[in-house]
Amino acid sequence: MEAISNITPRYSDDSQQDFIPQQQLSAGQILCIIGRMLVLCNETYGIASCKLAYLASEIAAHVNWDKRITMNNAILLALLKSVGDYHFDSEKVVPKENLTSSQIKERYIYAYAYLKNLTPLGEVAHSLLFYDSAYNPSVAQKMVTMEYASIIFTAEKILELLETTNFAYTETDFEKFGLAKYNPKYVEIFKIIDANREISKNLRLVEDSQKKVVLPCVHELEKLYLTLKFTKEETDMLFKLMILMLDFKSTVTVWHTIHTASYAVSLGKYAGCSENELNEIFTAGVLHDLGKIGVPQSILEYPGKLRNWEYGIIKHHVEKTEEIIMDIIPRRIANMAIHHHEKLNGTGYPRNLSGLELTKEDQIVEIADILSALVDRRSYKEEFDSSRVISILIEMTERGELDENLTMYICDCFDRLQERRDFYSNLLVLPLGKVEIEYQEEISLELGME
Repeated sequence: MEAISNITPRYSDDSQQDFIPQQQLSAGQILCIIGRMLVLCNETYGIASCKLAYLASEIAAHVNWDKRITMNNAILLALLKSVGDYHFDSEKVVPKENLTSSQIKERYIYAYAYLKNLTPLGEVAHSLLFYDSAYNPSVAQKMVTMEYASIIFTAEKILELLETTNFAYTETDFEKFGLAKYNPKYVEIFKIIDANREISKNLRLVEDSQKKVVLPCVHELEKLYLTLKFTKEETDMLFKLMILMLDFKSTVTVWHTIHTASYAVSLGKYAGCSENELNEIFTAGVLHDLGKIGVPQSILEYPGKLRNWEYGIIKHHVEKTEEIIMDIIPRRIANMAIHHHEKLNGTGYPRNLSGLELTKEDQIVEIADILSALVDRRSYKEEFDSSRVISILIEMTERGELDENLTMYICDCFDRLQERRDFYSNLLVLPLGKVEIEYQEEISLELGME
């Protein structure tokens, strides 16, 4: 490895060349990551989301007579149908029978506003507002949203049947579970495709060879994700959604993620990275803290100094990040993301890597993460001013933890880095505020009609 300090910087100031970073993930890779994030955020809700996405996709794959239905939309609707549950109860589980009809409505309205504004679904997200409606063929013929709803909610009811009967259902069970209310053609499709119980088998939790409990349908689902084709605009929207999902646990972590990726681009430009390397660094910066979605909110947002055992839990976010992205993205980008707490002198974690074991890109993401953590407000600290940030970075550099050349660049161009951070950060923002506005408007309208 060539040490950064031995590289002649390409730019003395990153304003000399404009550069718009391009994330390096496909829509399929992003959906794999989102699915894993949902499970880490709330295992019960996450597993249910994956099961529903799998069953809905299997049904949708056989809807050859309705060209209005696309697999992309069916997958997104099923996988993200429960974002209202994550929003209101990110870490606990509230059985539907314990919710009032108004609470259930609120969750679906929130999911509708969320998916409409933050995903490629747009108005197709209106399908979720048919959650309590009986299937009406004449309405569905005019409104494709009802047709989508019938796929999603028929699949959800079938899942309830499977789990209640311990996957040993009989023909009469379909009548007992009130499936007559739902689309009969989708019920028949399920009966046909599950004739050998292969679909049911994939929906059951089992132990693998390492005695680890796994859900077979997740593997099948991820294979499907990787075959889906989205436009670049849609893919970029999903990439931003992946970041925003961290908001289920911590808004601070969302901004830290965005700022880390933004700093990394400027630092990479200074270090003379190629455009491809800059794009990889940018992508790794976005991925580096996704594992925090699996850390309890009480620890992530704790307003004081953490106890040793709590800090130990925080440190495990690196392994959780690796769990989320493993076997999905190129190893080079994955390493940049999971090495962001390693130090040049070997005092970092989780692998105590040092010197030649860390690439220049690893070091760039590492110092970008530290810079963001120092500059930004956190639950346990306010923003640090430039003199304090620079002082801390110099101390770390003198201990041999950080690259001297990068540290000196930050010292010399601190204000410029903040400007570029804001510029790059705007590339990653989705209108979550618009979701809240539309949610409140819909709720007010519903209350006015009651």
